[in-house]
Amino acid sequence: MVISLYLLAILWRVKICLLEDDVHVDDFCPSFSAVLCESRVVKVAPGPLVRVEGQTVSIRCNVSDYQGPRDQDFEWSLVLESGDVQLVSTFDAAYPDSSVKDRVNSGDITVKKLSDSSAELTIRKVRASDSATYRCSTPSTDSVTSGNYYADVELRVIGDTLRVVPAVPQPLVSEGQSLELHCNASRAYTVNTFLSVTWSIKKGTSPLEEILTFGPDGEMKVGQNYVQRYADGALLLDLPGGGFFGLVLKGVRPQDQGSYACTAREWTRQPGAGKNWHKILERSEEMGNVSVTPLGE
Repeated sequence: MVISLYLLAILWRVKICLLEDDVHVDDFCPSFSAVLCESRVVKVAPGPLVRVEGQTVSIRCNVSDYQGPRDQDFEWSLVLESGDVQLVSTFDAAYPDSSVKDRVNSGDITVKKLSDSSAELTIRKVRASDSATYRCSTPSTDSVTSGNYYADVELRVIGDTLRVVPAVPQPLVSEGQSLELHCNASRAYTVNTFLSVTWSIKKGTSPLEEILTFGPDGEMKVGQNYVQRYADGALLLDLPGGGFFGLVLKGVRPQDQGSYACTAREWTRQPGAGKNWHKILERSEEMGNVSVTPLGE
């Protein structure tokens, strides 16, 4: 009974490895009628991964449940209809295909070990032509072939079309008046990408302080020092459409004096990552300085 429970526990964690007809079970596990072993698992991020041309792209690959040395090697390649194109390897300097050798030698395409069981492919300045399926492979160190020895992920590279055009705000506002901050943020429409717009202020030598962010999920995030003003209706979001985004500060105070900026960010939702967003591009423009005249002056 104890042995049966022990076997059930093992079977719950591992798979039964099927042997070829000419391989004898006793060669591996003399005391059992089947070979019990863990199956190698190679994983990359689920795709497609949407990234912007000219930006840096990093794709991580992990391996687990393997046999042999703790330190594992990795190979990356492109999977094309015309055949695989070898990119980089953690152990073979001669691995890169001649078509990518210049990019590898210049450091534009690299591979880096993150741990014994993980490595990361990096493309420093990704090109539109880099859109393809990428394969991470791990050479076998297992006594029995079992599991998966590679994993694929699709990379989609889109153009850099994000544009930010702010409207210059009124440079001088009296205390108690309203201040309107308008910004046009746009990009060529691409499936699975979303925009957010952030208004910020810089007061003297202090760090840039966020006032309000709209998006990428249609929600608003109010800066810590503006929560009460938003609750009081003194901070209003104006969305006329057509890429125009407006923010109105009612009842301007002397501390609202400073240099304003508008920041647009392009996002994609990472497949398999729940509600997590991945920023793929950011562009910021100064709107201008605003001075506030106190009452009584």
